[in-house]
Amino acid sequence: MKTKMMWCVLPLVASALNGCSEINATPADPALVRFDGAWDVLGKTAVSRPGAAEDCGYGTGTGRLTIKGSTITGELQDDSGYGYMLEGNIDARGRMTGTFTYEGYDAATFEGTLGDRAGTGSWQDIYGCPGSWEVHKGEATADTIASRP
Repeated sequence: MKTKMMWCVLPLVASALNGCSEINATPADPALVRFDGAWDVLGKTAVSRPGAAEDCGYGTGTGRLTIKGSTITGELQDDSGYGYMLEGNIDARGRMTGTFTYEGYDAATFEGTLGDRAGTGSWQDIYGCPGSWEVHKGEATADTIASRP
């Protein structure tokens, strides 16, 4: 009888202890929490690669990225209708790096710096075409950002 009772109690104890990890979790880094939230993105393509003819075209893209802790995720769409997934990291100083993927394939890399409400940076696609981007923390819509000079 003791053996049967022990086998019945162990899953209950293990289940109860499993929830304790949330209680003992390390608090979020306050320097990173200030970036947490949704950010509206506007990206622009440069007309040419450095040292090349005007072969990169000109376009814009808009979307939204989300930051939680040091992780960046998001979705962007260019003015041709192509959609991109974005993922990357940010450090406590606001420096961010990451990648864009299109249908699971690497499409571009990005880097830049965020402040408390806005940020800027650059990106480069897999063909070497450069671009720039700006973000504004969740208050603006993509249309508002696109109308900025």
